[in-house]
Amino acid sequence: GPGQRPLYQAQWNDDLHHALHVLLTAEAGSYYADYQPPLAHLGRCLTQGFAYQGEVSLHRGRPRGKPSSALPPTAFVGFLQNHDQIGNRAFGERITALAPAEAVRAATAVLLLAPCLPLLFMGQEWAAPDPFLFFSDLGGDFGARVVEGRRREFARFPAWSTPESRQRIPDPQSASTRASATPDWTMLGHSLHQQSLAFHRTLLSVREKEICPLLAGEPTPRAQWSAIGETSLEAEWTLAGEQVLRLIANLGPAPAAHRGPAPDWGRRLYGLGLPGPRWEVLHPWSVGWFLWEPDR
Repeated sequence: GPGQRPLYQAQWNDDLHHALHVLLTAEAGSYYADYQPPLAHLGRCLTQGFAYQGEVSLHRGRPRGKPSSALPPTAFVGFLQNHDQIGNRAFGERITALAPAEAVRAATAVLLLAPCLPLLFMGQEWAAPDPFLFFSDLGGDFGARVVEGRRREFARFPAWSTPESRQRIPDPQSASTRASATPDWTMLGHSLHQQSLAFHRTLLSVREKEICPLLAGEPTPRAQWSAIGETSLEAEWTLAGEQVLRLIANLGPAPAAHRGPAPDWGRRLYGLGLPGPRWEVLHPWSVGWFLWEPDR
């Protein structure tokens, strides 16, 4: 309440997750219907915090959210996976089971170097394939009601519109459902998972060295973004010391016409799938991060 000390410093940004999820998977059922077109919502999340800041939600049928652009980026926790969004799915699929590997890599390169706080979920860094199903351990009638309530929730999705289809949804009270949520850590030794782990370590190393110093003092950045077609965008943040962090990303399967980098972009911090030192076209699923420093 007013005058009381806040009990938390950052909040999960479901809007950012939903925008990325729709962009990568093209899912549009239930609450994902609120994120069309996904690129516009993603751009707003990256530069202003929440996508919904008082606008009417189509899914809820009423205004949702409050203005968030005055908050520092560290007030928002961005993620591609968490227990809630994976467990909300009928079969607990991770994003790696729903989108191409190169799409997930590109989204990860955006998320882990963006000014917001990144969250990684239980094996995400090594591309754990195990699902994370909703599970419970409740006795008596309450447990049975949880099972029925869990299945009833999915009636709003077209794929689960009939009682027969919802019977396929795993029983959250079953011991096998709980067991399936445990990652198989022996898979970490496989080359594919080692590559994913190395990829995440590289990004986090860049974040520690280059991005974290820009967030000293929790600055509220001057930020803006612009679209390049339907799946590509540019975004920039003016952060500590008037340094300008710039993102260029193509989060789609087709090339995008774009010329870069411009002289005022500064030095390249990280590149994924970029055509070369200079380009006229952005490759599919490509990401570049640049930093302009006024004293250089």
